[in-house]
Amino acid sequence: MSIKIDDNLINHLSKLSRLTVSDTEKLKTDLQKILDYFEILSEVNTEGIEPMYTPIEEAFEPRKSEPKNGEHAQEIIENFPEKVDRLIKIPGIYG
Repeated sequence: MSIKIDDNLINHLSKLSRLTVSDTEKLKTDLQKILDYFEILSEVNTEGIEPMYTPIEEAFEPRKSEPKNGEHAQEIIENFPEKVDRLIKIPGIYG
């Protein structure tokens, strides 16, 4: 089943996404290429192949969480533009 990309579809998608499309011809061409490629992929026989969730086959082992003693704290404070003693001033989050 092939979907044909036309002006009506582009207008419908731009309304749904609330985007303004400046070059509809390029978008139609690009979307059609994407859909054509998916058609090629849909023809691939995947029977008997287990789905993959990641291309990496090795198990993920997170690094151990180890507390740090803040050995670089003084360097950070020295390089900060606004500071008082060991306190640093940052911009407020609530404007």
